[in-house]
Amino acid sequence: MGSLLGHLVPGSMFIVVALWWFIGEILQKRERRHRAGSRTTTKRSSSIPTVWYSCPGPRLSKFPFEPLLKVAMMILGLIGELAVTKAYALFDENGEFRDGNIVNYAHSTMYCFFGFSGLVDLVLWYNLMPLPPKFDHFVLSVALWIEGLLFYFHLHGRDELNVRLHTILYLVIFVSAAVFLLAVISDQVFVYMGFLKAYLLSLQGCWFYQIAFVLFGPRPWKNTPGNVEFIAVAFALHVFGLFVVHLIGHVICYRFFIRKRPPNSELIDGESSSEEMVLIMHQ
Repeated sequence: MGSLLGHLVPGSMFIVVALWWFIGEILQKRERRHRAGSRTTTKRSSSIPTVWYSCPGPRLSKFPFEPLLKVAMMILGLIGELAVTKAYALFDENGEFRDGNIVNYAHSTMYCFFGFSGLVDLVLWYNLMPLPPKFDHFVLSVALWIEGLLFYFHLHGRDELNVRLHTILYLVIFVSAAVFLLAVISDQVFVYMGFLKAYLLSLQGCWFYQIAFVLFGPRPWKNTPGNVEFIAVAFALHVFGLFVVHLIGHVICYRFFIRKRPPNSELIDGESSSEEMVLIMHQ
């Protein structure tokens, strides 16, 4: 991962998943609104939303693409980190750790936890064994905690610029893990989960891009006090810019896609836009 491509690839993966979560949340809200506005619907569904989103359509929605993708990425990640690079040997002939291979094992551990999250999703989807409610959210939270932990202890011996960049990264990861954990503990967090999940994951992906171009871009930044100080400003701009993008995206989708009256539906006349938004967010 210590290269331009090594940071752009995971960053791209996080951004793609965040985009899919955004789309999935919009589709899910629209479906819930249609059910709420249907003449045959008398009460709200009490089912707990899964941590992942199914594809639209009567056929595709019956196939767990996202959990299977997690498992597939785990397998490919393990092959790439350990087999292709021949870093599977953790000890040398003297019984000492191979320092270069430890990094590969750290990355492989991350893949394993996210892959395990996919396996739990599949167990819940096919009802293979009884698991506690929101267990999929809990396992994904654990996977994020482990990712943040490994990045936290991955900074030994690095210069200040490198440390500042990766410190911000693991802080974003820890906040994401805390959000998923709070979703397990409190039902109220689910009101904001659709926005927070995609937002925090896209923030992590964009910050991977920032790290890639700062450290390994065409013109790598020098480890100067001014550059180190500006990293915090750059992160604040990421936070603000992505928040505006996500907020505008949700407003546009609500106005032109979710709020659109479904056929054969009856919504209460005179309902204000703010009341409609509250209704959707609490469904």
